[in-house]
Amino acid sequence: MSDSDTALEHLKLIRGLMEKATVYRTVTVPTALVGGLAAVITAVALFLLHESLVPTTAVTVWLAVFVAINLFHHGLIWRTARRENEPYLSSGLHMALKAILPAIFCGGVLGLTLGYGPPRDIVAASLVWTTFYGLALLATHGFSPRSLRVLGLVFTLTGAVLLGLHWWEIDFTLVQLGPQRTSALIMGITFGVYHLIYGLCVRAWQRAS
Repeated sequence: MSDSDTALEHLKLIRGLMEKATVYRTVTVPTALVGGLAAVITAVALFLLHESLVPTTAVTVWLAVFVAINLFHHGLIWRTARRENEPYLSSGLHMALKAILPAIFCGGVLGLTLGYGPPRDIVAASLVWTTFYGLALLATHGFSPRSLRVLGLVFTLTGAVLLGLHWWEIDFTLVQLGPQRTSALIMGITFGVYHLIYGLCVRAWQRAS
């Protein structure tokens, strides 16, 4: 191999590493912590309201939280890209979006259909969101850190197992909480507690390394 070919290979390697670094920012620690805290607060509020809201209202609340967290998240990406004089839609971000969007789209549509449609099954909607969010994280296995893949696996297994129990009409909460409270409990534990644990663990690891 000539010197020019070696240099080209090195440049490709460096570019690949830079793209991966951009991809890793698609689920940042601040987003995980802020999103987890927002999910916990929302879940507690909906749990305390008991069954006073119709299912469609509870679904709308979670949809609003999802939009707000995504705006915060992409605001961080935009700010980082601007600070580093890079395009917002970099090749790394484009790669990540192509990987996660199919699962996010399918899970989002199915969840909204269950919540807004005739079933009005907010518990199933919450579990579908949990499962497909996990699948979206797992779809990044080719370029994401191991911690993100573990998080995706935990989300997927939690959602899939509980969804099976729910459709078999098995009360996995052990207490008859009602649909709204059960949904709030699911969303608070998964999108809330799971994200907080992930964010805190990754931050601790970054400080230790």
